[in-house]
Amino acid sequence: MNFSDYINDLVKHGKCSFTAQQAQSALNKSAEAIYSSVKHLLTKNELATPAKGFYVIVPPEYQILGCLPAEHFIPYLMEYWQCPYYVGLLTAAGYHGATHQAVQVFQVMIDGRTKPQILCGKVKIRFIANRHLPETPVQSISTAKSMLKISTPEGTAMDLLNYSHQSGGLNHTATILAELQESMKQDQLLVLAESQSTLAWKQRLGYLLEIIGATELADVLKKHLAQQKRVDYIPLMPGIEISNAARNVTWKIIENATVESDI
Repeated sequence: MNFSDYINDLVKHGKCSFTAQQAQSALNKSAEAIYSSVKHLLTKNELATPAKGFYVIVPPEYQILGCLPAEHFIPYLMEYWQCPYYVGLLTAAGYHGATHQAVQVFQVMIDGRTKPQILCGKVKIRFIANRHLPETPVQSISTAKSMLKISTPEGTAMDLLNYSHQSGGLNHTATILAELQESMKQDQLLVLAESQSTLAWKQRLGYLLEIIGATELADVLKKHLAQQKRVDYIPLMPGIEISNAARNVTWKIIENATVESDI
């Protein structure tokens, strides 16, 4: 079997990626020989390499991107890296129907390690470290080439408030929540709230849900917070001090910023 036959066989079996080690093993060739074959197809845009030693097969319809869409190969790349993950934040929100604003970067939550951003052709992937990765509820969805792990609507909402810098700010988060609320379930939000000891995200999320009119979801968090022994006042927007800012008694929120959804 030559290298072209190997690639064709992968495609026939529905696979879209391979590693240098896998190719060496299948073809019984040296690393240098494999790299020489790979280099030829890279120049023709028939292969792309989003990470060292990891290659994706790029069919003609995606060659204008210079890579496969991230959703096709992320599960295989994470397996190659042996890195726990889930797709989160604005990218996950998009899968749950919050598509009001196009996401330019594919956002992947990983465990406490750091990974550099990937730029493969026009495909951009950003990795965000989450030391509490296993605590976020996830689900699997089917893509054209993979089973992709994404945060649930409720887990996505939590992350949007915990990682506000990666979520585009309060107004953008409120806009996303206005669409995301349609996919959120009250019972699942309660389960998540009860499993998390941190209160700040619950206060901010409840406050925003109330603003966008998602009162039933907001009430879930309101009742949960009422059962806590102590809920301190926190700023709506971390890092901004306004001495005379109004205080929302219900959510114990210092209103140091105004919120306007685009919807």
